[in-house]
Amino acid sequence: MEPNKITLEQRREFSEVVGLFDSMDNLQSAIDDLLTHGFDRSEISLLAEDATAREKVGAKRSVDIEDSDEAPRISYIENESLNEGKASLIGLLFYVGAIAGAITVWTIFGSFAEAIFAGIVTGMVASLIGVGVIKLIQRRQRNWAQAQLARGGLLLWARTWTEEHERAAMNAMQRNGGHDVHVHTAEHRPDDPD
Repeated sequence: MEPNKITLEQRREFSEVVGLFDSMDNLQSAIDDLLTHGFDRSEISLLAEDATAREKVGAKRSVDIEDSDEAPRISYIENESLNEGKASLIGLLFYVGAIAGAITVWTIFGSFAEAIFAGIVTGMVASLIGVGVIKLIQRRQRNWAQAQLARGGLLLWARTWTEEHERAAMNAMQRNGGHDVHVHTAEHRPDDPD
């Protein structure tokens, strides 16, 4: 049965395949494998950031929370989407900085050449702010991965709708270095990523 043909009653309980990974490379390979084998990004989730996870489940190890409905999840965001967002941020900040600098200099000095130069300089400075924000995001991602590995591994959940879907998810995770890969049944929670 296709996910979009499942009734609300049937969505209250579903199965998931969960796997534990020892590296970001293996985790990313498994996610890529899932995506190329018919899984939608909305069916893939990861353990939330460490502060959120500690709030919900304490300092339990990954193997102790992999089947817990209390484990806080985050939706998977593709690297391509993250890269597009980063590029857009830098471009937008350059544009806004350049326009603001050029208009300011034009209104004060009335010189076209100085306005262009000021626009380029302020655009570059604004872009550097964007680069700083991106570095913070990358540090946050690195801290997320390190915290998960300190718990005993990176958790990956794939929501499944049929036995065939379960087998495909298990095979994808096992092929890419997943440990303790298994199916468990979970209840749909309001905060689940859809």
